[in-house]
Amino acid sequence: MAGNGNKEYISAFANYVPAGYCQENDMVVASGAGSYFKDIEGKSYLDFTSGIFTNSFGHCFEPLIEAEIAQIKKFDNVHGRRSLAELDFYQQLAGFMPTPDYKFIPYNDGGYAVDRALSDIINYFNKERIPIAAFRGGFHGKTMGTKMTINETAKAALFDNFQIDYPNCYRCPWKKKYPECGQCCVADICEKLEQRQTKAIIFEVIQGAGVIIPPEGFWQKIEAFCRAQGIVMFADEVLTGGGRTGYFFAGYGLYGIIPDVISVTKGLANGRPLSVLCEKTYITENKYGSRLGERSSTFASHPVNMAVAAENLRCLKKYQIFNNVQKQGEVLKEGLQKLKMLSPYIGDVRSVGLMAAVEFVHSAEGKDPNYDFCRKVFFKARQLGLETILSGHILRLAPPLNISKNEILSGLEILSESIKD
Repeated sequence: MAGNGNKEYISAFANYVPAGYCQENDMVVASGAGSYFKDIEGKSYLDFTSGIFTNSFGHCFEPLIEAEIAQIKKFDNVHGRRSLAELDFYQQLAGFMPTPDYKFIPYNDGGYAVDRALSDIINYFNKERIPIAAFRGGFHGKTMGTKMTINETAKAALFDNFQIDYPNCYRCPWKKKYPECGQCCVADICEKLEQRQTKAIIFEVIQGAGVIIPPEGFWQKIEAFCRAQGIVMFADEVLTGGGRTGYFFAGYGLYGIIPDVISVTKGLANGRPLSVLCEKTYITENKYGSRLGERSSTFASHPVNMAVAAENLRCLKKYQIFNNVQKQGEVLKEGLQKLKMLSPYIGDVRSVGLMAAVEFVHSAEGKDPNYDFCRKVFFKARQLGLETILSGHILRLAPPLNISKNEILSGLEILSESIKD
């Protein structure tokens, strides 16, 4: 639990921010270095959150700080003008794309980027109110447009929003068991897409809220259907983009799919506010998208953020980060499988690369979510010096991409202690 010093400052926050913004047990972070940060009382925590998937290189990574300072000494924001830092970033990003026919549009927030992508897709279809499908359980941001993609009780103004089930093999919406099911989910999803005359589909390659990983071959089959039907594929890789799964893009790296639109944010600039839409040229260059001011956003191409992001992309290669993610990801996966055997309250563990989830239940048979035990484990782990992400009855883990094996093992040891009754 947060100590008295943290509570004193959190109480002070209550004078200025609305109820719900801060929780009584929040902590105030004072400093950070590598895979660790310290709270206001000086207590150190192994950070398995990475700023909610943003700090690919942990805290205060020197090459990125140097890039930031170098740009700050030149100039700050130049809205409506271009900078060499921006060009450098695009040149670095182009090397990670699955094909060369993408154009880049910068913004500074994941939800806003997704919202703008929806607008671009609608523009591509000549501003018609087209059917756009989204998966239940997904999350695409907190703007009105992004929230409408998964809203089943209201109709969006600018597009026909509807939802389809996501293939969660632990809690199968079709009440089947993998692999005996024969992936009946694919046929059902394709049937619904065809019935609604779908024009576009937005999806997370790995659903981030629960780290839900679809069965092998699923995305390849969905892509084949979408190509045959002319359905625009919009991959929301806000969480997975940038190397989190061991590949720069989860869709292309893990499954070989090539979406028409890709949004990427969290893995770009080590916590600095930057998001980018990667859109196929035929999607983005139309009579609406090419209008003067259509792509402008006040802080979208901020030179300081661009300079950090360009260096971040260079460091992914220089320090062989994808190899480290795959290597340490295997250590994490093996450790979580062992962890599962220690408690009857762990229903499932899931991981790909360095994003993982531990799902707590009351019993393996009933699979009823166990919110209380999950919360207990979260705070026990915090007390022992490990910070994770509490998501209802699921603990999410997202350590820095350059984390060491010993740090992974330390985190797993704390988790093991935390689940003991």
